[in-house]
Amino acid sequence: MSIKEQLQRQVQFFHPEKKYSFLRGGSSSVAHAALFGLREQFYNAMKEIFSSRVDTAAKTLCDDSDYVQAIKSLPFKTQAKIVVLGDSLTDDSQSWFSIIERSFAIIRPDDNIQFINLAVSGDTTTQLLGSVIPATQLKADLYFCFSGTNDARIQGGNRYKPCTSIEEVERNIASVIDFGQQQTNAPWVWITPVGVDPTRIAAHDFFKPLMANWCNEHITKVAALINHQAENVIDLRPHFTNLDDSHLLDDDGLHWSIEGQQLAAKIIIKQLVKVIR
Repeated sequence: MSIKEQLQRQVQFFHPEKKYSFLRGGSSSVAHAALFGLREQFYNAMKEIFSSRVDTAAKTLCDDSDYVQAIKSLPFKTQAKIVVLGDSLTDDSQSWFSIIERSFAIIRPDDNIQFINLAVSGDTTTQLLGSVIPATQLKADLYFCFSGTNDARIQGGNRYKPCTSIEEVERNIASVIDFGQQQTNAPWVWITPVGVDPTRIAAHDFFKPLMANWCNEHITKVAALINHQAENVIDLRPHFTNLDDSHLLDDDGLHWSIEGQQLAAKIIIKQLVKVIR
């Protein structure tokens, strides 16, 4: 992987404004660029690449009349807030959440619906316990929760255990569900993790130094827990099958390609109308 590719990946998945907003200069793109060793103009140019892909994906989806009608029918008032918690699949600069946000801007521009992305790359369901507090303070009209993939991360080799046991995942999910119910009146929609391509992960330059891989069996168990525990669930797994060498995954085998993100956005919107009315 070239230095440019490494930098693009870092800018795509890591967002200093989320973790360091409390610091002086935490909202400055100059400061953010400096953290990556980039000048502001190059940093912003990289971000524009991802923004352009999101725009193209959203415009393509907006050619689908069913997708457009679903967005039009969702019962969100003007200036409603939609908040998402999760990991890098959502923290991605070209995520499904960004595609949906852009779609609303195209289809319902006068509603000024706010999309607030609190997902953080690398987070597990354990980190959700901290993220859920600022999320509930936003008093949103809808919450998405898409986590669990990183609970299946194994570092040091497959002889070792996933970083979060299934028992702990179960308690984490239960705690987030309970806290959300106690602190908000809005619906919470959980999205199931779908799996990865371990072969591509093992061969990728980004993960080799970390000795990191992901266990699909563990991800399947996490998804089953979410289906069992959460009231509102969007299950993506039937649409993300046979992921070995799938075009729906990025070349690292873990993250989704823009095609995968676009598909997720489409499914989530079309299923969301059945979840909230």
